[in-house]
Amino acid sequence: MLRQATSGNAEIFALSGKLNPYPDGKLGGIEPGVYADPLKDISVVTRPDEHLKLILKDGKIYKNELGKE
Repeated sequence: MLRQATSGNAEIFALSGKLNPYPDGKLGGIEPGVYADPLKDISVVTRPDEHLKLILKDGKIYKNELGKE
C-alpha cells in the first residue's frame, strides 16, 4: 500500500507530462530533495474501506466504487 501511495503515484505523475503537478523535482523516493507525499494525512491509506474508491492489484479489481456517491 505504501508503494502505491509513493513511487507508484510518482510514476503516474511523471507520465502525465504538462499535467504533472510537481514538475520541478523528483517524487516517490526517500532521499534529500525529493518531494514528500502530497497527502497531508497519509493515514487515509490505512483505512481503504473509508477512503479508497478503487483498488487494483496485478490488473484485478478488488474494489470499485467509482461513480457512487
